[in-house]
Amino acid sequence: MKTSTKNLDKCQVQLTVALDAEEMKAVVKEVEKTFVREARLPGFRPGKVPIEIIRKEFADGLAQETRREMFRKHYSNAVKAEGIDEVALVNLQDVKVDSDGGEFTAVIDVKPKFKLPTYKGLKVSEKDTKVPEQAVTEQLERLRSAYSKFEDATENDVVSSGDFVQIDYSGTVDGKSILEIAPEAKVVASGTGFWVQVEEGRFLPEILDAVKGMKVGETKEGVAAKFANEGAPEGLGGKDAVYTVTLKAARRRVLPTDAEFAEKAKVESVDKLAADIRESLEKQAIHAESVRRENEAIDLILKKVDFDVPQSQVDAAMDSYLKELEQRAIYSGLDASYFEKNSEKIRKDAENAALRQVRLWYIIDAIAEAEKIEAKDDEKGKKVVELILANAKK
Repeated sequence: MKTSTKNLDKCQVQLTVALDAEEMKAVVKEVEKTFVREARLPGFRPGKVPIEIIRKEFADGLAQETRREMFRKHYSNAVKAEGIDEVALVNLQDVKVDSDGGEFTAVIDVKPKFKLPTYKGLKVSEKDTKVPEQAVTEQLERLRSAYSKFEDATENDVVSSGDFVQIDYSGTVDGKSILEIAPEAKVVASGTGFWVQVEEGRFLPEILDAVKGMKVGETKEGVAAKFANEGAPEGLGGKDAVYTVTLKAARRRVLPTDAEFAEKAKVESVDKLAADIRESLEKQAIHAESVRRENEAIDLILKKVDFDVPQSQVDAAMDSYLKELEQRAIYSGLDASYFEKNSEKIRKDAENAALRQVRLWYIIDAIAEAEKIEAKDDEKGKKVVELILANAKK
């Protein structure tokens, strides 16, 4: 067997394997023995069909199997003989068999060669994980709000955040009714007796802001609103609107007292609940900072070295990325049209993420080898990043 290689672009080599006539005869003989053993022809017992008849009746099958057997028998040995650090067989071509011997050419993805960047002494920033008192208060009040009760507003009550209101409203754009411009946009065009809670994200923010401070029976005119360029009903993107809003009724949110809150939340006291919230937020902040530092360390390493990686691995990582994105889209209810409109950007982002991931795999393997870190693949990356951070500068 004679072998030769040629380096191609982007972590690929071309391997050519040639067999002489005697080596090829051995392959042919093996294939013919198999056909004799397994052939079933009328008038002959199994395993007793003459080779001449086998060659005549199964000529095409013998030729195909001979080419396959030549590859199976000699490919791995040829890869070892040439010292090829194989990742994947990309293509098999120019498979030839004749009386003089046999030959085939394989295109193979191989592991990249690169200089391991400096990974000790990196300057990785460190941020404060102290939880602001305001964050504790805000979460505590969100929990308190969950136990609110609602009472009908009196004539002197004004609307505040969290109240439920019943409103009539109608909007115009450029002096025309919104329905004239966007017939499908009924919800944002007008409403009668529409109940909504005065809380961010519940309805058009300008209308919710407008009813704050109003009393039942009052009307506000000239309430200005602007539709976003993206996500607005068709025909309204980027448009300025003017609304008239009348407050028909309101139900005031009444927050529980500390004692009521503690009883409903089944806690010892509001102070104890606040302490528990603070502890939980601190754990979240510490975890978030740990993840941020890990990502920063990885980014620093990746910026220090640039090298080609096998395209087959990039393609596999890219497919995995897109499948995961598709699953997330299904769970979040994202419309399929989003992917159609943004397919080019999505694929480009997926390719960049895959390239980054594959390059990181090789860097992690190289550091693990240099530091004699032995671990399973899912633990190796964690141990390498821990080592980098342990030797980092602040």
